[in-house]
Amino acid sequence: MNEATIPEAKPPGVRPSHLRAAAFTLLEEGELTSVVGRIAQALLITLIIANVVAVALETIPSIYAHWHVFFRDFERFSVGAYTVEYIVRMWSSVEDPRIAARGPINGRISFALRPLMLVDLLAFAPSYLSFIFPIDLRVLRIFRLFRLVKLARYSHALPALLGVLYAERSALFASGILLVSTMCVTGEVMHLAEGDAQPKVLGTLPDAMYWAITTLTTVGYGDVVPITPLGKFVAGITEVLGLLLFALPIGIIANGFVSGLNRRRFAITWSTLKQQPLFDGFDVTAMGDLMESVKADIVPEHGQITLAGEPASAMFLMVSGTARADGDDAKDVLQAGAVIGPEALHHQATYMQTITARTTVRVMVLSHEDLRRLARKNPLLRQRVEAAIKLQEDGAGASAPDPERRLSELEAENLRLRNAIADLMLDKLVLQRTNNGGTVC
Repeated sequence: MNEATIPEAKPPGVRPSHLRAAAFTLLEEGELTSVVGRIAQALLITLIIANVVAVALETIPSIYAHWHVFFRDFERFSVGAYTVEYIVRMWSSVEDPRIAARGPINGRISFALRPLMLVDLLAFAPSYLSFIFPIDLRVLRIFRLFRLVKLARYSHALPALLGVLYAERSALFASGILLVSTMCVTGEVMHLAEGDAQPKVLGTLPDAMYWAITTLTTVGYGDVVPITPLGKFVAGITEVLGLLLFALPIGIIANGFVSGLNRRRFAITWSTLKQQPLFDGFDVTAMGDLMESVKADIVPEHGQITLAGEPASAMFLMVSGTARADGDDAKDVLQAGAVIGPEALHHQATYMQTITARTTVRVMVLSHEDLRRLARKNPLLRQRVEAAIKLQEDGAGASAPDPERRLSELEAENLRLRNAIADLMLDKLVLQRTNNGGTVC
């Protein structure tokens, strides 16, 4: 974009820092495009897994007796590493515009109250308390296992799963109500059928409901077994109902999870949005709207991003990789930050260019409905997209050939093809005459 850069407004007290921004991108947004990012994430994941393995091995007396010094030193090192990680996350959290908008203190307090930050705190804080207060090591071991939950930070699939649970909450709630109702009904029927025959285990409704839930979940501990023909019949019906009832929520979650992963080909973070020149200078509200609207996609090498003449159904923003407009010189390549298909802003528009990926390309996708909605809400976005459309039209017009010259070229090509066809027909006629023993004058 050739427009002047609009500086992003930051609250008083939050000064820009390249080191802090790098730390935020590395720890909070899992930037893996650099070697340092990949190494740092691999080390953190390895440390988490090693801690869980150490907690398990410490419970084996023979191993702990021989390696107790190593386990103690490794625990101290882990606590120190998690402490430094927590402090760096807190320090760099103001790079998130949503946190910075609240100020350096209130913003960091709200950041510390996030679920994953509470998990990080529980991963090392109880170890410091054990140095001051006598705490049962078995209780402390439970908090050390919280470190395994930290792996959730490095999985892009987990947010998709949580999103499915939230999006399908109504259907899952209905499935839960149906399950509880079935448990109560089957428990009551079993109580009536077997209560007199087995008063100790099925003589009360709570006992019968316990049997019902273990049967519906197909666990079947075997501690409560029907002995009458009617009770066995009720048990068979309950087992079949359990298969049907639990298949329903599992199908809902699985279908939504797969669909969510297909839409979420890679993680879109605040840093990813801020790196796009099209969104430079947008406030927190505008960036929040974009976060909710953009989708991620990956275009394989030599795949077409847009096709000239096709309906402009979406606008694409390149995150990484290279692409090229068909017909352009090889040096005119599109790279990260390029806007592809801005004509999607207009109703019933078609793509003006065919853009093909030269390498594997990661793109952010804005559907034409979301693009128009956001453009109506944000005049700056509309202005920049319109400028991109005009720039693309000017480029297409400059590279378009002269119509008269193109017509002459087509006529010459047509004449050449007709002459070639006539020569082929003549050669075929000569060959037939020769095969028939005739002569050609």
